[in-house]
Amino acid sequence: MELPVAVDAMGGDHGPAPVVAGALEAIRADGARVVLVGDEPTMRQLAGAPELFADHRLAIVHATEVVSMDDQPAMAARKKRDSSMRKACDLVADGLAAAALSPGNSGALMATALLCFGRIEGVLRPAFGTLLPARTSIGCSLLLDAGANPECEPVHLAQWGVLGATYLERAFELERPVVAVISNGEEDIKGTELTRAALALLKKSDVALRGYAEGRDLNRGDVHVFVTDGFTGNVMLKTAEGVFRFVSDEIKRGYQRAGALAKLGGLLSKPMFARMRDELDPREVGAAPLFGLARAAFKAHGSSDAHAIRRGIAAARRYVQHGVDAHLAAAIARNAAAFSG
Repeated sequence: MELPVAVDAMGGDHGPAPVVAGALEAIRADGARVVLVGDEPTMRQLAGAPELFADHRLAIVHATEVVSMDDQPAMAARKKRDSSMRKACDLVADGLAAAALSPGNSGALMATALLCFGRIEGVLRPAFGTLLPARTSIGCSLLLDAGANPECEPVHLAQWGVLGATYLERAFELERPVVAVISNGEEDIKGTELTRAALALLKKSDVALRGYAEGRDLNRGDVHVFVTDGFTGNVMLKTAEGVFRFVSDEIKRGYQRAGALAKLGGLLSKPMFARMRDELDPREVGAAPLFGLARAAFKAHGSSDAHAIRRGIAAARRYVQHGVDAHLAAAIARNAAAFSG
C-alpha cells in the first residue's frame, strides 16, 4: 500500500481549514493517502469524513506546537520538536510517510527537513525548486534556487542544474531537459563571477546545457531548468506571481469599464481567458520540492487554498512514485568530477 503524505496542517497563513479541505480533495479526487499533523480536535472537527478514517485514507497525528513565520529556522528545527512541521518530517524519517508537505516558514522547513533527513551524499546545499508555466512539452519550466540560499557558490548552482534536470527527466519523463544559468545576457562574457564560474562547471557535467538565459526566457519553452542564487530566484518568482495577478485584474477591470459591445466580446472570450488563467495559475504548481535532501519534502505557498494543497500533495506523490530520490543521488555521484572544479 502506498505510504501517505504527511501534511503540516498548522503552518499556513490561513490556519488549518484550507489545508484540511485540500487534503480531503486529494483523497477523494486523486486517491491519495494523507496524514494531517497538528491540533487533533481542530482537524477532526474540520475534516468530518469518518469513512476516510475508517478505510485508512486519512489519519491525524497530534502536535502541540506550531512553527510561526517569525521563528528563526535553526531554533524552530531544534527546539520545537513537537511542532506540526517537525512531526510531519519525523513521520517521513521513520518510514511512516512518503513525503512531507508544509505551507509554513520556508527557512524552518528547510532546516527541519535537513535535520531529519540529511542531504543526498555529495550535495553541498539543498535548494527550493519552483515550477513555472512555460511553452515546453510538459507545460512548465523549473527555477532553482527559489529562495533557500541567498548567497551561494558556483558549485551550488552547478549541482542544482543537475538535480533539476534529473527531476524533470524522471518525474515528468522529459528526455534531456535543457539547463541554463540566469544572467543579464546570453553571451558568455555577460553575468557575474558567480554565473561565469557556474557555467564553466556545468559545461563539464552531463546535462544538456544551453548556456546563459535571461528572465524573459522563463516561459518561452526552449529551456527547462533555470539556475540562479536564491535571492535572485525568489525575486523572479515573486515578480512573476505579481505580474500574473496584475494582468488578471486588469483584464477584469477593463471589461467592467467597457461598453456593451466590448462586454459581449469579453463574454465570448471567457472560455479562452479561463483556460489561460488555469495554465498560468501559480496554485496549479501546488508546492516546491526541496532538492538535495535524502527524503522528499515539499513547500507549499503560505497562502495556499484547498486547490493548491491538493496540487501540492499530487506533486509529492509524483516525486515518490517515480523514485526521484535515487535518481538524484545517482546523478550527483555521476557528476562528482565536474563539481570538483
